[in-house]
Amino acid sequence: MENENTSQAPHQKKLQEKAKEAKNSKSYSDILSTIIHEGESMFALQNKTVFWSAILAGLEIGFSYLLICALYFFWKGTLIDATIFKLFSIVYPVGFIMVIVGKSALFTEQTSILVLPVLNDQRSIWQLLRIWVDVILGNIIGGMIFVFFIGFLAPEMSLFTHQVMADIGKHVLNYSSAVIFLSAVTAGWLMGLLTWLVSSIVNSITRVMIIFMITAIIGFGGFHHSIVGNIEVFGALLFSDTVTVLDYFRFLALALLGNGIGGAIVVALFKYRVFQSNYTERTPS
Repeated sequence: MENENTSQAPHQKKLQEKAKEAKNSKSYSDILSTIIHEGESMFALQNKTVFWSAILAGLEIGFSYLLICALYFFWKGTLIDATIFKLFSIVYPVGFIMVIVGKSALFTEQTSILVLPVLNDQRSIWQLLRIWVDVILGNIIGGMIFVFFIGFLAPEMSLFTHQVMADIGKHVLNYSSAVIFLSAVTAGWLMGLLTWLVSSIVNSITRVMIIFMITAIIGFGGFHHSIVGNIEVFGALLFSDTVTVLDYFRFLALALLGNGIGGAIVVALFKYRVFQSNYTERTPS
C-alpha cells in the first residue's frame, strides 16, 4: 500500500503543476478581454487624471535618457560610438519598466490598448483621438520638464555635459524622414506586442523580463520611440546650434505617426482580426 502511494505521488505532483500552469496562462480571448478592459478603464478616467498620469510617464521615461547620456559620457573615447549606441540597450528599458509597472499613461503603450475598445464598437474614434491628445501632450510636457531638470543637474554632478545631450539628439535625427517613419512603425509594433505579452502573463518577475526584452530590442536597434525621442531631440534643440525647431517638430510628427500606426494597425487591428476570424469559424451559422 505504501509503495502504491509512493508511486502515485509524482503523478499527483505533475497534475498539480499542470493545473497551476493552466491557471497562470491565458487564452487568446482572455488576453483580448483583459486589454479591452484596460482600455475601457482608461476611457472611464477624467481628462485631468489621464493628463497628469501622462506627464508622470514623460518624467519617468526620462530616466532611460539619463542613463543613455551617462553611459555615452563615460564610455566616449574608450569605445567607438557605434558600440556605445548598441550598449544603450542595457539601460534603455529602465524608464519603461518604471512607467509600465507603475501604470502611468505612455502613448506607445496605450496605443493598442485604446484602439481595441474602438474596434469592439464600445468607443468612438473621437473618444480615442481625445484621449490620445491628452496622453501625447502630457508625455511631451513631462519629457520637456525632465530635460530642463536634468540639463541643469547632470553637468553640476558630472553625470554628463550639454554636449552629450546635443550629440545624442543629433544621432537620433541623423536619418531621412522615410527611415525615421519606418523605424517608428517598428518601435510602435514592438510596443503594441509588449502590451499583448504583458497582458498574457500573471507573474510579476516575468512581466519585468518581457518589458526588458522588448524595449532592449528597441534600444539595440535604435528604433525611434516618440516619447523617448522627444526628450532626446528636445535636449539637442536646447544645447545644439545645428538642431532647429523645424527638425524637432518634423521628428515628433514622423515618430508619433509611425508609433501610432505600428501599435494601432499592425498589432491592435491584426490581433483583433485574428480573434474575429477564429470566433466566426467556431460560431455555427
